[in-house]
Amino acid sequence: MKNIALVSCECFPLVKVGGLADVVGSLLTKLPRYVNVKLFLPAFSQITSKYDYETLGTFDVFFSNSRVEKASLLKLKNTFNNVYLIENQAYFNRSQLYGESGLDYPDNLERFSFFSKAVLEACKVFNIDVDVFHCNDWQTALVPLYLKVFYGQLQSSTVFTIHNLAYQGIFPGNFFWKLGLGGEFFSMQQLEFYGNINIMKAGIIHSNKINTVSPTYAREILTPEFGCKLDGLLKTREKDISGILNGIDYSIWNPRFDGLIFKKYHSRKTKVINKKYLQSVFSLPEDNVAVFGFVGRLVEQKGIDIIIDTIERMLNRKFQVVFLGTGELRYEDGVVALTKKYPDRINARIGFDEKLAHQIYAGSDFFLMPSRFEPCGLGQMIALKYGTIPVVRKTGGLADTVMPVDTTKNSGWGFVFENPLPVELESSMRDAIDLYSDEKLMDDIFKRAVSLDFSWNKSILEYVSLYEKAMGKI
Repeated sequence: MKNIALVSCECFPLVKVGGLADVVGSLLTKLPRYVNVKLFLPAFSQITSKYDYETLGTFDVFFSNSRVEKASLLKLKNTFNNVYLIENQAYFNRSQLYGESGLDYPDNLERFSFFSKAVLEACKVFNIDVDVFHCNDWQTALVPLYLKVFYGQLQSSTVFTIHNLAYQGIFPGNFFWKLGLGGEFFSMQQLEFYGNINIMKAGIIHSNKINTVSPTYAREILTPEFGCKLDGLLKTREKDISGILNGIDYSIWNPRFDGLIFKKYHSRKTKVINKKYLQSVFSLPEDNVAVFGFVGRLVEQKGIDIIIDTIERMLNRKFQVVFLGTGELRYEDGVVALTKKYPDRINARIGFDEKLAHQIYAGSDFFLMPSRFEPCGLGQMIALKYGTIPVVRKTGGLADTVMPVDTTKNSGWGFVFENPLPVELESSMRDAIDLYSDEKLMDDIFKRAVSLDFSWNKSILEYVSLYEKAMGKI
């Protein structure tokens, strides 16, 4: 069996900030049926404080005569004994992973260049056999470059997954010396980016294969609208770029077995019990009206401003909206202002609560995802398993997974609009409210939605094939 090393900064349940953790956690559990898999993570204190580990040894990570870092290689015990941790207390013993109070840590360039090179050095020092390094997002994008320049003896290939192209790891150009690379790598053809360093470029240029987390997003990033100023570079690698849809772990996300919701269910009749409980949790009247749910980051990408503006346009219709999330202060304030203005219609929890997230999926009638862009999106797929009808913009993974409702053909399972504008979201929400009054149609869509399969079964096989391609075996 091939030896695959996942390289990431997050993995559920070990350490999580966003959807990356869910994806890597699923790969770690699903891949062993087909390949030997191991995972490298930074030794964040959020992990080492909760899980037992052994220290395999210490080693130096050399960048230059003026930058030589100390590292330790840890290995978790018991259930996660295929997980390695790269330890450096100064870099990874912090209260958060990437930054605090809305600001990135100022030494993130040093932290994640260290992590990337230390993974390769650990494999060399401790004779860890790796056929393919599977790197995830900009924090690990230097692995393919360091592998080429300094660690050819490992004879490994690389796959680089772009989970969100908007986050590229951009730093001032005068920090380039810290990377321990020759000056030839600070050029437009390499890591230079409008006078700055762009770490993600290293993964795009030097990995054997590149993938994104949905087929549509793989095509979108080749365009100026979604390419985040890297579309030209990405086009040069077009033949090596593919899209593999993220999956859902139905052992966690399934209303038949979900122990975090008020009442487990498999019919719409029982789902209503969860709706009434959700209304009570959010101190909303337990009226028979359409309830829209939102779970996610309160940021521009997620279209939260579009939702806020749309609600103000729809006050002549009866509906309720519940929000759960945290993000930019202006959007948090905007949501809170709505709750104060319309307390019988709108309520929100600013923050994150795993149990409450499950309850929103279970208790809402409709799920809002009017994203400006969405590389994959898990929320819409989770919502569908709970029989909650998604209202989405046609972009990225949302376009790949949500088929528009067509009542004339008795087909589809969501409401889809084209452009990120309040007037278009309003039209879809009004259509959803109209549909809500038709019990038979709602029942039919519920049945279609819950029968869909967005598990990892197909996607895992696509990743195994991608590893083979990276190695030149296909």
